[in-house]
Amino acid sequence: MDFQDLVDTPQKVKTLAGAVAFLVAFPIYFAAMPALVDDEIVGGGSSGLSGSLLVSFEESEITQEESVVLGDGESHDTFFDLLVEEGLNIGYVEFEVSCFDNDDPGPGFTDSVEGTSDLSDLEGIDDQTSDGACSGGGGGGFTMRWDVTENYTGVEYTEEEENEGEIRERWSDGGKGRGAWAATITASIEAAPIAGGIIDSDEDFDITWTAVTFTVIVESA
Repeated sequence: MDFQDLVDTPQKVKTLAGAVAFLVAFPIYFAAMPALVDDEIVGGGSSGLSGSLLVSFEESEITQEESVVLGDGESHDTFFDLLVEEGLNIGYVEFEVSCFDNDDPGPGFTDSVEGTSDLSDLEGIDDQTSDGACSGGGGGGFTMRWDVTENYTGVEYTEEEENEGEIRERWSDGGKGRGAWAATITASIEAAPIAGGIIDSDEDFDITWTAVTFTVIVESA
């Protein structure tokens, strides 16, 4: 039988074309299949990795510092514009006010400070108030903290139940915390009167805003 015998009718032409197409597609399909299977296993499908997973966090800090001198009853407004790179989450934000009353004339004359946040420009973040004495031994003042990503600690752990997609969803800040953070501090100065004036008429306050941002790293344990 020669080639002409294989194509002398329309039906034979269709049969021959189908056979040729199959012979071409068959090796291509099986050459690509191992790669497709490997990608599915390694990536865990649309949900990413699964099984025993090691979850870790790569952190970075955004810090802003300032100092101010306040007399009794005087206030100071402080602002922290928090801009975060795309792909980063905000773990938490801290607002710390430090003071050291090293000119305290004696018991009963310790200066103090109180603070109130104003987070009206931020959605899903609650305001706080705090206060603290300016201890002559150091460590005076107060700290406020907002956990923007719930339960975030930055501690590495192993996950057995959740897949990669669920893990990344768990450690997402949901877009919260970006924008203007603000607070007001007010000084209370306990000044002792002396002849010709007073002792301890003002206090130095150091203000520090700190935002801890992070990325999530998920690997097979």
